[in-house]
Amino acid sequence: MALGIKTEIILRLNELAGFAKKGDDFFGDELCNFLSNEFDLEAAVIFSVNQENSLTVIGKSANARRNFLSGSSFNCNVCKLIQNEIEHNLHFDSNCNLQISDSLIYEGCVLTKTVDSLNLLFKLAKKTAFTKAEKDSLQKIVEFVSLLFSSWLGKKGNVTAPSSAFSKIVADSTFELKNNANSIIGFTTILTEESLSPSVTEYLSSIKKNAQSLLLNINDLNELAKADANSLTGITKKISVTNTINEILNLFAGKLSARNVTFKTEYAPALSRQIELDDQKLRYIITNLLLFTATSADEGEVVINAVPAPEKKIKTTISFKGKNLPDEILNKIFEPYTLAKLNEYKNTSFSGLGLTLVKKYVNYLGGDITAGNTVGGTTFAFTINGEVMSDLETTISQLPKPTSKNKVLVIEDDYATSKLLSNYLNKWGYNPTIVSKEDQAMSIINNDHLLAVILDIEIPNTNGLELLKKIHEHPNTKNVPVIVCSIEPEQQKAFMMGAVEYFVKPINYNYLVEVLTSYKLRKDSNILCVDDDLPTLNLVKQAIELAGFNPIAENVSANVMNMIIDKQIDLAIVDLDMPHPNGFELIKLIKSEKRFAHLPIIIYTGKENYKEDLHKIEGLFEELLDKRSTNIEDLADTINAMINRYDVPPPVEEVILKKGGIKILLAEDYKHSQIIVTRLLKKNNFEDIVVVENGEDAVKMAQQEKFDLILMDMQMPIMNGFEATEKIRQMPEYKSTPVIALTAFAMKGDREKCLEAGATDYIPKPIDSKEFIEKVKYYTNA
Repeated sequence: MALGIKTEIILRLNELAGFAKKGDDFFGDELCNFLSNEFDLEAAVIFSVNQENSLTVIGKSANARRNFLSGSSFNCNVCKLIQNEIEHNLHFDSNCNLQISDSLIYEGCVLTKTVDSLNLLFKLAKKTAFTKAEKDSLQKIVEFVSLLFSSWLGKKGNVTAPSSAFSKIVADSTFELKNNANSIIGFTTILTEESLSPSVTEYLSSIKKNAQSLLLNINDLNELAKADANSLTGITKKISVTNTINEILNLFAGKLSARNVTFKTEYAPALSRQIELDDQKLRYIITNLLLFTATSADEGEVVINAVPAPEKKIKTTISFKGKNLPDEILNKIFEPYTLAKLNEYKNTSFSGLGLTLVKKYVNYLGGDITAGNTVGGTTFAFTINGEVMSDLETTISQLPKPTSKNKVLVIEDDYATSKLLSNYLNKWGYNPTIVSKEDQAMSIINNDHLLAVILDIEIPNTNGLELLKKIHEHPNTKNVPVIVCSIEPEQQKAFMMGAVEYFVKPINYNYLVEVLTSYKLRKDSNILCVDDDLPTLNLVKQAIELAGFNPIAENVSANVMNMIIDKQIDLAIVDLDMPHPNGFELIKLIKSEKRFAHLPIIIYTGKENYKEDLHKIEGLFEELLDKRSTNIEDLADTINAMINRYDVPPPVEEVILKKGGIKILLAEDYKHSQIIVTRLLKKNNFEDIVVVENGEDAVKMAQQEKFDLILMDMQMPIMNGFEATEKIRQMPEYKSTPVIALTAFAMKGDREKCLEAGATDYIPKPIDSKEFIEKVKYYTNA
């Protein structure tokens, strides 16, 4: 959004405007889904404000709580927006009577008026606090949306909630019918396992077949109702059209081989590339046309031709030999149950609504379909929207995807350098924003959450070191790493001003990615916070977000163990004074889980006279902070310090003296690579790590202590990893010890060289976290 409104948003708003003009019953829901997707909301609900300030639901997103049904009424006695009629401002109130999401998150309201003076209340829920940029964008969108509502209400002719349209009745009915059909199929399957007479078995088979046919028709009917109500939805993804068609053909090949029917495919080479499409709907279209073919085709070839067409479309034709259809059937072939009138289609698995839905899906995908008789056969031809990617675009689409947590601000005035930086950052999954001026940089810092800042301190008309200081002191970037680059070596000054790393140009881009990876791992930390007092819990969440981490919040202590059963937790902040289980009991429960045995815990409490009870959990927590004397900034600093402990290995003497446990030797000279590996190991309960910075020290340490696993960087000073691995393998006690080679930005043949030197396995840098931990666990039998 920083560079202007996206084209997709304009297209989506245009689509919503179309729904509004037609008075579509699903307009309110579609609008809420749009807001949820565009602003990364957990839920959205729109109410009309009626007399005596009662609220009626006129739209809800799919992820909102189920009790907010269209037409249902609610009240909020504390709502200041309604009472004071404050328009367009996003308002938060912890005492609000309405909670539209099941999660404990930020919920706010916006009030707006239509041109007919109807008050609309937008209730929005988000996992994280709304940024200033998001608030501004929301207010502008809401102003625009109020105009759409005026158009919609004018078409509807009333200001009440949408009526239960026929399509809604169909949707509800088909849900019940599907349950009944599934029950019939299930019970007949059970009965066929009994010892039954052949005639009864045949009856059951017929019942089951008819129930399955009924289920197909019910599913198609439900989709047709959605199509008629303009409420079809889908998920697009990048696919190869040729691969998709071939997969479907493989399913049909066996069915047609007995009739000497074969498939011949004619594909344009471009269609093997990636194309953004609704894969499920395309599969339905092809499958149903081939079902028709399987019933109709005589001996010979079924020819499937797919090529790019004008106006960014794809054209597909399916031709086969068989008797021509009567004109009265052919002209109505896409109408419901037309084919059911023909005897050859009555006892097949072909749904009477199949071709009708095929046409609806083709139209939904932006195209059209025709059917025609040819000499001795029939041909279907259809088009759909689909722009074929270039080879370069296909390659780029397969690279790691940038996410909202990967935003990197680059302040650089040199075009060539900024272009190189942008290419490298995009390649490794980061989302760079390039600016060349101080005011542009500060504007982004004011409005965006950033993973890191890369600053050239030699930009014109700006004191780079002063800008560095300003960035470091800004509340939004206080905990954001700033990486400085320059043609002049001024490391000392930069570090004093808050830089975390300094590169002298030309930049070593491989090392730059390592630095960003180390900070991304840190920012991906999940912090559990438990407090039954909601205002305090929200403050703790704010402190966690201020420190740049992910809060996992819960106000009911009894829910915590189930909530974290499958989560990676890096730190816990627990209040003591809570209902059962209280804080003491909860800490014991958490620590009793093997994977949380080393989890650092901060007690953050306002409980009085707690000190005499601390012996109950002695040794189970790291820090104790009093709510009455600890402000949010202090809490954020403590959180930062605790998370940073994952970066630091234990003292060497402590590891050597320790008996039992898995001991790991890491030989790595680059600081940020050390941080990445140490953090990954400690987060996965590998605590006994010794770090050395060259191959010679690795050999000496291996002679001094027996390690269960060695992680060896192959490019190190004094003695490289290849030589060090060979020397360690000569020691009798290390003949079979696993050694994993780490190679920066590997070249072809590196793996073979590492294995020849004696390595057991090999991992290229930048390290893939999942692959790395899987291999460590495999080689240590953890």
